[in-house]
Amino acid sequence: MVYWELAKKGFAIHLQYRLSHIINNLGSAIFGFVYMGIWVGVLAGKEHVSPYRVEEMLHYMAFMQSLLWVATFTTPGLEIDRAVRTGAISLEMARPVSFYGMKLSQEAGRLAYNLLHRSLPLALVFALTTGIHVPGSATEAVWAAVSVLLAAWINSNMNYLIGITACWTVEIRWAHLTYHTLLFGLGGQLVPIDLFPEVLASVILYLPFASILYIPAQVWLGKGSPDMMWLQVAWCVVLALLNLRVTRRARMKLEIQGG
Repeated sequence: MVYWELAKKGFAIHLQYRLSHIINNLGSAIFGFVYMGIWVGVLAGKEHVSPYRVEEMLHYMAFMQSLLWVATFTTPGLEIDRAVRTGAISLEMARPVSFYGMKLSQEAGRLAYNLLHRSLPLALVFALTTGIHVPGSATEAVWAAVSVLLAAWINSNMNYLIGITACWTVEIRWAHLTYHTLLFGLGGQLVPIDLFPEVLASVILYLPFASILYIPAQVWLGKGSPDMMWLQVAWCVVLALLNLRVTRRARMKLEIQGG
């Protein structure tokens, strides 16, 4: 199947840069320890008024740092903007496969590489140092894995949406930076959403950013019900339909302009 082959190619390409990725892993581990140190200081003497004990926050940060390589640090714009600038977009959209499916398949291969060579090694480092939460049953582990997959799908679709806008804007760096700022600020990467003011948290929870980071963390830690994943499913469907529609509009634009 063509999409499976594209995914394998996306995986294989990253194998050429393993030394660079080991260095990145070291940086991610250091940042994780820094965040943990900050929260240990913040929660000292305040555990009785916080929904998180120190150990739970260490597990939260350990999981979050491991999750980032699968659900956040993906290819900016799925490289669609580069294809627009070079004109290759006209050839890619003319291929007898779905342009949307092609880009998501390539990204799936990259994310599979990140899972095996980045997320899992980071999780092992944290497990051997600060500790990391392990789901209490096979059922909880399955739900957590599904939640992570949904998060990766949502983030890939968000990056696709940013990338396809290059057909109108050419440049997407500003959009990519804005997206990551919102994701880190409102997704629960540094501060869990349930520590936000109640009214603000109730709004943030329904944004896609929470479905990418916060909800998988809650499901993994056993602090949230699997019912929370329905929000992730909803965003998966909405973003997929939106991207397919925008792709059709982009294809029409290319045909009108002649590529």
